Amino acid sequence: MAALVVALPSIAQTSAPSSAALPTLNIPSSVGIVAKLDTDLDASKNKPGDMVQAETTRDVKPGHDVLLKKGSILSGHITQVQTFSNSSASMIVIVFDQVAPKGGSPATLNVKIQALAPVATVSTDSLQDGRGMAATNINSAVAGENRNLGNGGELMATSVGVYGIRGMSLASTVESQKQYSAVKSAVSDVKLKKGTQLVFKAPEQ
Repeated sequence: MAALVVALPSIAQTSAPSSAALPTLNIPSSVGIVAKLDTDLDASKNKPGDMVQAETTRDVKPGHDVLLKKGSILSGHITQVQTFSNSSASMIVIVFDQVAPKGGSPATLNVKIQALAPVATVSTDSLQDGRGMAATNINSAVAGENRNLGNGGELMATSVGVYGIRGMSLASTVESQKQYSAVKSAVSDVKLKKGTQLVFKAPEQ
């Protein structure tokens, strides 16, 4: 008798292997994970179930212990996509729930996107000299507190919110103990290029 084949939902088909047997990497809620997007995101093309990855650009080091080395890969998937219209903003909702530490074994984790900014570049004149729209937008987003951005518009582990991307905002929610990060745009479809800067944060314990 032939076995019955059941089609799984798209999320199950495109998500990583079951994380039930993986250990959990606990990141202190006071520690920001600075990373860059390894996946292009586009609300007009992406669909629920699509994989999303980000790569850490600095060691995650609370105190003297290195929890994650630079080059570790955070993985997740898209759970909801909404395109822009006259009546609604565009949105991509993502769950990041696994990590492949550089030189270590895969683990689960529970983080949200805390901050977002374009690809950092020290060659951008308006960021270097403090003049121009880009610098103005970034400064106003952090109420003049430049300590939230490093040289060349780099996000810091303490950065919060969206810098230098017009009309975009961040939101998050928790369901079934998982952090859902929503990237929203009030002016057009959400589009983030590979290399976009991210800061992740674990929930308060």
